[in-house]
Amino acid sequence: MGDALRGFIHDLRRFYAERALDGPAMFATVAEELATVLEGPVGSPSPDPLPVAGLLERLETDGEPDSLLTRFLDLAPHLPWTQTRAYLDTLPPTFVRNYGYVRLVGPAEGAVLRSDRVAVGVGVWGAGLHYPRHAHPAEEAYHVLAGNVGFRGADGTRVELVPVPPGYSPGEFAHNAPDEPHELWFGGRSGVPEPDPDLDPPCVLLWAWTGEIGVDARLV
Repeated sequence: MGDALRGFIHDLRRFYAERALDGPAMFATVAEELATVLEGPVGSPSPDPLPVAGLLERLETDGEPDSLLTRFLDLAPHLPWTQTRAYLDTLPPTFVRNYGYVRLVGPAEGAVLRSDRVAVGVGVWGAGLHYPRHAHPAEEAYHVLAGNVGFRGADGTRVELVPVPPGYSPGEFAHNAPDEPHELWFGGRSGVPEPDPDLDPPCVLLWAWTGEIGVDARLV
């Protein structure tokens, strides 16, 4: 497990290093910190599953055994899953039941590997969910690993994101500055007008934070 996790973090470091060439400056910061994290030991975390992890069984991989999505699906059952505590009392049960994430790197309790400079993780949301407007002091970037995702940032324009292609092609991403409100919509199968989180494949997003990473997101 430790070797597989190390390999995945190495792939993430390369992923952000490639995108640092023409992306936001935060990508270089993330790549540098992941390289630093890899200099230390990478053990095997204690699994702590959530119901949302079961949605991953509905996904079909892209046929690329070394893609980020495939590697994450192999690791997912062995990782500690979590949710933002404030959301558990404020968002509807359907959202809570079909949402969760793994904090691979970060400062808070529950992170697999410790860092005070960046936080990196993978989140899963059921099809048909709407993640309401929220904000946080950290700068953030999302890359979609599976599913179709709508993103609306501070400028009020909604953009549709599709999964990054296999390998290390630049792909699409969403980026928001510190404290900028943003929201997301999660789609389902092609041609399904109203996707159902209890039936359709979920969306999987890679996310990264830099800056003030110790403060959770809040609804606005």
